[in-house]
Amino acid sequence: MARQRRKRLVIGGASALVVAAILGVAGLAATGGQAQTPPRTSATATPSLPTPTPPASPTPAPVKPKPPIEEPMAMPFGPLAAEPYRVKTGDGDCLNVRPSPGTTFKSDPRTCVPEGFLLWLLGPAREVDGHSWRYALGEGWVATQYVVPAPGAATGFGPFKAVTVSNAAGPVTKVARVTSGGAVAELPSIPDSADALGDVPPALSPDGKWTAYGSQVGYVPTLTIREMASGAETKYPQVFLTSWSPAKNRLLVRINANCPADCSWTTGWIDPQEGIIHRFADKKNNWWAITWAPDGGSLYVVDEGALTQVSLAGESRVIVAKRPEGSEIRWGQLAVSEDGKRLLSSPFQGAITIIDLETGAVSSIERATQIPVLGRCGGGGYGSLTGWLGAATVIWHESFAEKGGNGITIANVNGGSRKLIPFFTVSDIRKVAPDLVSFTTYENPESQGGFFLTWLLDIRTGEARPVTVGATPAWE
Repeated sequence: MARQRRKRLVIGGASALVVAAILGVAGLAATGGQAQTPPRTSATATPSLPTPTPPASPTPAPVKPKPPIEEPMAMPFGPLAAEPYRVKTGDGDCLNVRPSPGTTFKSDPRTCVPEGFLLWLLGPAREVDGHSWRYALGEGWVATQYVVPAPGAATGFGPFKAVTVSNAAGPVTKVARVTSGGAVAELPSIPDSADALGDVPPALSPDGKWTAYGSQVGYVPTLTIREMASGAETKYPQVFLTSWSPAKNRLLVRINANCPADCSWTTGWIDPQEGIIHRFADKKNNWWAITWAPDGGSLYVVDEGALTQVSLAGESRVIVAKRPEGSEIRWGQLAVSEDGKRLLSSPFQGAITIIDLETGAVSSIERATQIPVLGRCGGGGYGSLTGWLGAATVIWHESFAEKGGNGITIANVNGGSRKLIPFFTVSDIRKVAPDLVSFTTYENPESQGGFFLTWLLDIRTGEARPVTVGATPAWE
């Protein structure tokens, strides 16, 4: 899958759900692991008197920053006037989806969608290379001679009455609440993350009281934690957020030595009420694969090839030991089941792995035949691309399979049924209700001014519907 362009996002509102985000890595060498605070004042000594002891200076009250000037969004918040169509090639073959209208070399197919697949077409047709083309949301350009209208396709918010979403608007992240009736109420914006600092959303705490985002302060990559009610901010130079714990206000962070001179990093966590960075260990560049336990009191990490549970106090338990060379497990993005008993690992390439967290037993799930690709790039977007839908059902996004094998994949861990929903530019996959999954796509129909789009996927039918412009949805 081609790498999509991504901008930073956030959910707003005190009632919003937590949105995990994975930023880059930085540290606190200059501040000794503490938040950056203004220097205290001191009294001036006189020649004829002893130097008085300076009184303690009160901590200056944090000042709510002035919001930067917002830029217009490429597409305003709210539902899109997209039309449902189904693929009908006439010969049962799949329909090619192209990055731009036409059949020239630059428009070589990016994927292929099967007969009967539900597409949502946006905008007018374009006549190119002797064919009429329309833009299919979440996919690309398709020839209209191979699609037919699909009246009766499911639309709307399902069981939800509203959703809070966000989208980049120049130097800020704009936030809005969109109702099932299509009404849009814009909420206060927040500063956007700076380019090249991870290019992912800011993140809201589980209780909605705090948000964390990355930026640059004097060319130093800096984590900022904002109290949502007051706007007060605390800055942590050389630190990047990873994710909030699912159950408590604890923020997982990466702490860098002195980037860009030395971009090695270690892992730690912050309670924003306390404001102190707790380091797990001084070992550099550890724990590439990491996820929170459901209770927020520990982490599951891959440490030098071994799957280990680490408590916030630093205690650890090896669950799966490092395997001998040639039989290693290819670890990837991690997700813990809802009951906390099993862990799913979806690597860049290689087997999808299931770990029993009590016994350490390892099993695997068959995945589509993949095309070997060098490097570490996963081809996906921000947020989770791996998750659990039930006790025996998992979901992940396949990016580098052979033709016809890429997209959102739903599979039974015991080797039963599986579904492939061939969406292309996918991010932030998560279960939001029984039988419903939310995900985000990045749309750029004219290769200028792209925007994010939130979807709902019915896992029973395998069909998805666009809900609103915006991303990182908080469903009500």
